[in-house]
Amino acid sequence: MTINTWKCDGDYHKRMQVLAEQLKALNPAIVACQECFYSDETGTDTLKFLAEKLHMNYAFVPARFKKRHFEGRWINSFSGLGVLSLYPLSPVSRVNLPAVPGDDDRKVQQAETTLPGGTRILITNTHLTHLNDTLARKAQAEALAGLVTAQKTYSYNIICGDFNAIPGSAEVNAFMNKSGAIDCYTAGDGAEPRYSLAEAFAENKKVCVDHIFALPMAVENSYPRFVNSEIVLNVAGKVSGLYPSDHFGISTQLVIN
Repeated sequence: MTINTWKCDGDYHKRMQVLAEQLKALNPAIVACQECFYSDETGTDTLKFLAEKLHMNYAFVPARFKKRHFEGRWINSFSGLGVLSLYPLSPVSRVNLPAVPGDDDRKVQQAETTLPGGTRILITNTHLTHLNDTLARKAQAEALAGLVTAQKTYSYNIICGDFNAIPGSAEVNAFMNKSGAIDCYTAGDGAEPRYSLAEAFAENKKVCVDHIFALPMAVENSYPRFVNSEIVLNVAGKVSGLYPSDHFGISTQLVIN
């Protein structure tokens, strides 16, 4: 599953409760999170909160350090990347994406999770620039493709994140063409048109910028199989009436023989 958690925006604490409750009901094995809010000044940590609520392991990469308005004051904080896993989780690397003036410190996070039978999965998690600069975002997507294809030792190589680009866009096509990746939502027969932006959905538009991809398996030289792809985290909380985030989640199930 992949979900942009929307930093500290909206009614943060109530949203986090809704997000944790909905994630718990979905019972995911692995979740890639973007815009994970973290601040030493307030002791606020989105990823740690979710990990404790869901009893999952977690790995965090800080990114996009700046002052943000939270609980009535401006504080220093990160909007980072995080991976949650039910299985043992080890950080592998953190890499800077090509810089974009006005939106620096975009990163790629890689973490390894190991299943009970010893199968090793590499999770790559990223968040490409939100600026209206297709060429810059395409350069980031191509850099991401070069990074993930350099990893040859894992049974499964899964790439998740907020690409700020829709299926079929120049950026997504550049990543898929250079990496040889498949779109896991499509591979798992997800319904179309897909959507992940809550504001657009409220205006009866279906826009999806959040994605899960997979590389060919190194040993078998074939793609992994996926089933039950769907849009998740797209229901408002029953009590609060809040969505978990300004993004909905993308989910799929990896079939392991």
